[in-house]
Amino acid sequence: MMRSVVRGVLGILFAALATWAANYIIEKMFGPEESEETLA
Repeated sequence: MMRSVVRGVLGILFAALATWAANYIIEKMFGPEESEETLA
């Protein structure tokens, strides 16, 4: 029981961290978004 709870929490944290890291790296590489067109 506890193991699956911890696994679920770590999965959520890891997904959030990966998403944040990807956005951070992209912002550093390409700069902030100027327009919504880049979201194609």
